[in-house]
Amino acid sequence: MSDTSAANAGQRLRDMARLYLPWTDRLPAGWLGFSLRTWFSLVIGLATAFWVQIDNPLLVGVTVMILAQPLRGQALSKAFYRIIGTVVGMGVSIVLVAVWNQQRGPFLGGVALWLAACAFVGSLERDFRSYGALLSGYTVALVAVNCIDTPQNVFNIAVSRASAITIGVFAVAVVNILSGSPEATRGLADGLKQLTRPISETARAALQHLYDRGAQADIKLAGGILALTTRLSYARTEFERGGMRANGARLAMVSMLTVLDCARGLGRHTGHGNIDPAVEEAIARIARQTDLRLDQAGFTLRILQAIRDALPGHVPNADEAFAIERAARMLTARVRLHAGQQMLVDGTGSAADSKTIAIATQPNILLAFIGALRVLVGFSFAAAVCVITGLPGATVALAQTALTLTLAATNVDTARFGMGAVIGIPCSVLAAAALNFFVLLHGADMPFLALALLPQTFLACLLLMRPGTAAIGFNYGVFFFAMLGLDNHQSYNPTEFLNRNIFYLLAALLAFIILVLLFPPSARRQRFWMASTIVRALERQMAGRGEADGPTRLTRAYDRLAQMQFWNDRLPPSPSGARQLESFTAFTELDGALARARAYAHQAQGHALLRPAAELAARELRLHAPPWGDLEARLQHACAAVPAPSPHLPQPDQVAALNLLAGLDAVLHTWRAAQPRLRHYGIIKTGKAG
Repeated sequence: MSDTSAANAGQRLRDMARLYLPWTDRLPAGWLGFSLRTWFSLVIGLATAFWVQIDNPLLVGVTVMILAQPLRGQALSKAFYRIIGTVVGMGVSIVLVAVWNQQRGPFLGGVALWLAACAFVGSLERDFRSYGALLSGYTVALVAVNCIDTPQNVFNIAVSRASAITIGVFAVAVVNILSGSPEATRGLADGLKQLTRPISETARAALQHLYDRGAQADIKLAGGILALTTRLSYARTEFERGGMRANGARLAMVSMLTVLDCARGLGRHTGHGNIDPAVEEAIARIARQTDLRLDQAGFTLRILQAIRDALPGHVPNADEAFAIERAARMLTARVRLHAGQQMLVDGTGSAADSKTIAIATQPNILLAFIGALRVLVGFSFAAAVCVITGLPGATVALAQTALTLTLAATNVDTARFGMGAVIGIPCSVLAAAALNFFVLLHGADMPFLALALLPQTFLACLLLMRPGTAAIGFNYGVFFFAMLGLDNHQSYNPTEFLNRNIFYLLAALLAFIILVLLFPPSARRQRFWMASTIVRALERQMAGRGEADGPTRLTRAYDRLAQMQFWNDRLPPSPSGARQLESFTAFTELDGALARARAYAHQAQGHALLRPAAELAARELRLHAPPWGDLEARLQHACAAVPAPSPHLPQPDQVAALNLLAGLDAVLHTWRAAQPRLRHYGIIKTGKAG
């Protein structure tokens, strides 16, 4: 069936559903296809498991529900990291059991430390890399802890678990590849396309009107750009010529951030009042020529020529040099943005654009530490409860508690995840009881089981697709098969069913108590931590030890601001929160200005005419010590030492001189904007001279 025919058939089904079931319009988009793909994966996986008679067919169902994702790339990416995490976790399980198979205390201590370490790493990572790290942790709980009384079985249990997971992964991969499930690649391309318009409007406003929208709007837009890295991680499993196309997406994202950064700088120059209107008009005229495909030096020379056509012999002053440099860099980024989008679409690009682009993020070490500590203390508490009660089978509750705590480690709202466990797991017990004692008694073949699982699968998928019920849907859908105790020879003994599930319910209660009461997340504390990372980065930059100008520094700087705004939005709205965001945005701009000025000074040292001024600039850009009061005078002296970018200089010298002058001017103005805030937060101390 062609894509057009499939689309027409899907549209007819949706039209019929709206006609006879009008309430379906309120369901999440794509719910039907997602639910059917998940159900087909369950049927294929369970049929294969029963056919080959593996020991734990229920693990196939658990695996399929864990891997249930709306997009093909999401499912395939998660499947890859599930395999990696399972292999690592099984290896650690065998080692722990081999070393401490007769020592329960050290054994449980080793498991607790491993869980905490995996939770820490998982919290620092993002996307499904984080899931792989967490899986390495809770696999130990599911394999090693359940073998605490029978250590000789650990290898067999590990192999059995690996077999079931492999079958589940295979089923999900086959269904997603053959069914034409929605591609993450398309979502990535659409996301870039949707962001292109606001980025273009921002650039136009800055180039033609020198307009600054404020920090919050720009940071929100930057956060949307950086969020595309998640879609990129999903799409990599779908790419042909994946390296080139993924690099194209990264190039487009970095170019968007560069446009945003330049636009913000131009907008803040509005109040300087030292830019000739002819210079502004020349910049706007070159910006309107969208067919130009030049590098930064080429755009700089074009703008200079346009200025000299209007003002013969005009030599740009420092503020004009800054405007020209920011405009040239922005226009270059606009060209690279379109080049990156083209690379994403067809996987081809020029040698200059194919250079690997790095996108860096700011890990939240405080959040990771709190999550790891919660897992460590919580698992220890659950282990103590299980040991004190001495109930047979309490290891099931301990393993389940460890699983829930570890998965919750990367959730911002751990209380919501705990609520999802305490609601979802009892619901899955009720659903499993209804299926086991009222439905499966009337049929035992695979087609009957497949039909019996259809309503439960649809309900779980609908819950998963809604953000407000995703935690409930995860716990309900994933643990349903464990509650059911699905096996090659199904048991219908109510006592056995109750004895098994009472420990799962105990695990849900323990997890809820720990996640809600133990180290509850504090938005204020997290905002403070992210603000401190911005300050530390600025202090290193002022001392000359900061990150060099480039994509890594730019993306990490905007990621810090985006995280700070995220935590700020979780607090009650207040003028002080907005002022704090403006202050730390100013610190980030000073960090960027210093990095950029140092890069231009380094480039200028390659020109004999500019070398003395470049060396002086490099010395003055080390702001690591007071007195701060004469800093502006020193920066102005460094600006005055730069040879004027006059038309009599060779073109390479003109460009280098203009960039160096622009870099120093940017530091001067960002320092003026940031200095009162630096004093307010005690980052610098000035006396009367300041």
